[in-house]
Amino acid sequence: MLRLNTKKILPVVFIALGALFMAVSLTQLGFWVDGPGPGFFPSIISAVMMVMGVVTFFLTLKDDTKAKFLKEELLVIYAGIGIFAGTFIIGFVPTILVYLFLWLRVFEKISWKVSAVIVAIAMLITMGVFGTWLGIQFPLGLLENFVG
Repeated sequence: MLRLNTKKILPVVFIALGALFMAVSLTQLGFWVDGPGPGFFPSIISAVMMVMGVVTFFLTLKDDTKAKFLKEELLVIYAGIGIFAGTFIIGFVPTILVYLFLWLRVFEKISWKVSAVIVAIAMLITMGVFGTWLGIQFPLGLLENFVG
């Protein structure tokens, strides 16, 4: 009998998210118009997500042990949720810079001065290369309403 546990549920969720991302990237972003469109790369990643979800699901059919969640592994999930929430509140770039600073200070135990220099360099590269050179518009979050 097939027993449902997180090892079997999470691959199905992964497949569903991949299908959702695929639908959005193909219908709303555009896959190919005179060359790769905005939905080209997301649709490829979505296909990989779905394939990996199917492979993982079939691999878990042989395994009936329960998944073990360690504190360090859950921190990655909490960080992802924090980045997602922070992007809507203060914007993408400030959220990533705060995340980078906290990671350097808390986990890598780097001094605040060196951490600040690394974050400043990361900000210059992010805004210079992606913002100015490539013209990528980052989500500004709720601060966009106040800053203008």
